[in-house]
Amino acid sequence: MSQKSQICINTALYMVVIPENKNLFPHGRWLVCKPEDYDVRYKINPWMDLTRLPDKALARTQWMNLHHHILRLGGWLEYVHHEEGNPDMVFTANAGLVKGTEAVLSRFRYAERQGEERHFQAWFESRGYTVYRVSSGSFEGEGDALFAGEVLFCGWGFRSDRVAHEEVGHHLGVKKLVAVELTDPRFYHLDTCFCPLTEKLALIYPGAFSKLGLEALGREIELIHVPEADALQFVCNAVVLGSDVIVPAGCATTYALLAARGFRTYPVELSEFIKAGGAAKCLSLRLDQR
Repeated sequence: MSQKSQICINTALYMVVIPENKNLFPHGRWLVCKPEDYDVRYKINPWMDLTRLPDKALARTQWMNLHHHILRLGGWLEYVHHEEGNPDMVFTANAGLVKGTEAVLSRFRYAERQGEERHFQAWFESRGYTVYRVSSGSFEGEGDALFAGEVLFCGWGFRSDRVAHEEVGHHLGVKKLVAVELTDPRFYHLDTCFCPLTEKLALIYPGAFSKLGLEALGREIELIHVPEADALQFVCNAVVLGSDVIVPAGCATTYALLAARGFRTYPVELSEFIKAGGAAKCLSLRLDQR
């Protein structure tokens, strides 16, 4: 294979040769961050426990397994360096929200994560994105803002503010924005309890929303309700690659629900990242919307 026809990605953990023809990767571009400094060093959500720390070697193995699944199933991966002193930077879904060549940078609620902002901004700008920052309120990227076709679904209450969502929607020219309040602190980000599968179908854990919120979501998209046991394994925090869905391990009921709708599931063990309150989707940011 000639140098012109290949791209080599080399990190301390792996070397993989990827064909230059991106048609081999039909399910979009995703930003990931190798867990070089991943840890639990503070508590900013109910999952974090300073007496129950992640096994770092196991976390690296789990991340690599997720990484290889995304590649194998047709996702094109791009990488941001894990800057020391920012243990949660591995959760790239929280970097911002991307549409076209514009990236709305996250404005983290907690000081513990605010140091990530300049590193993500530098990465976006180095790749030619126009970076926008909200002027008020907190906004935590795809953690609380998920596209399903032309509709942007947003969650507010724990990490992001409704006023920030409105500003994001206006800036990106979103045709329709549906914002709902999150009510269960265990599901502090929208992507922990809601997962668009197509423009018309989504997974949801109903216990994370008020009755009014569920009704608002149900008016816009068909909802597949997952049981609490699977929700607590972060089954809604999934990476959707067409009809293939990468999901956390141990969620057999939801796998059956997905199979009944024609989806293939690929369970991966992500126990060490759940200790910090994240799983497959948290570990990946969609760079080109469907």
